[in-house]
Amino acid sequence: MKRQRGFKSIVGLVSVVLMMAWHLGDSPGLEAEVLRNDSVEDFNQVVIQVGFVENERAAAWLTSHCSGDLTAVQVLWLSVTGGTGQTLGESITISEAGSFPTPGSQLARLVGPALNDGFFNEFPVVPPIPITAGETVVVDFRFFEAPPLSGPSIVTDTDGCQPSKNGIFAIPPSLWLDSCSLGVGGDFAIRAVVECPDGLFGDGFESGDTTAWSSQIP
Repeated sequence: MKRQRGFKSIVGLVSVVLMMAWHLGDSPGLEAEVLRNDSVEDFNQVVIQVGFVENERAAAWLTSHCSGDLTAVQVLWLSVTGGTGQTLGESITISEAGSFPTPGSQLARLVGPALNDGFFNEFPVVPPIPITAGETVVVDFRFFEAPPLSGPSIVTDTDGCQPSKNGIFAIPPSLWLDSCSLGVGGDFAIRAVVECPDGLFGDGFESGDTTAWSSQIP
C-alpha cells in the first residue's frame, strides 16, 4: 500500500443509522456510557477509509469516565451506496493501553465478526471486562480482506485526527503507527460500552448526595 500520498479514503454525506443494543434499563442500577473519540452523529459527513489491506488493523484508544464493566464494542461500517449486505472481519480485539501507538496485553478477542453496511454494529463482550475510571483500553478491528474502493469499510469523522487516539497496524512494515502520520484526517468510529453504577461519579460519590459526607478529617 503506497502511503506516501496519504491514506486512501472516500468523503461523502452518509445517513448514519444507529444499530446499538442500549443497556439503559436492561440492568437495574446501571447506566451505559459509550466510550468514543469520534464525533460521528446522524447525517454527519464522514470519511470511508478504504486504504486497508488484508490483516491490517484500525484501533481507537478509549478512556472510561467511570468504574464498571466493559460489555460491548461498536464499529461503524459504511459504503457509498449502502445496502451491500454483510461483511466478515478477521477479528476485533480489546487490549490494555500499552505504549501508543502499540496496544498492550490482549484482554479479549472476537473472531469473525459479521458487519452490516450502514450501521453501528455492536458486539457483546463475554465475559465483561472490569474497568476503572480513567483507565484506557484499545479496541481494534482487523480486516479479513481489503475493502472495495466504494466500501463498505470503517469510517472516521471529519473534524481532525486527534494525537495519540488512533492507530493502524500497517502492512508493510507490519508495525503499529499513528494513523494521523499516515494521512488519516479524522478519528475512527470504533467505540466501547461500559456499564457503570447509575448516578455515580468515578470516585464513587452519588451525584447531588452530600448527606453522607463527613466534615471530620479521618
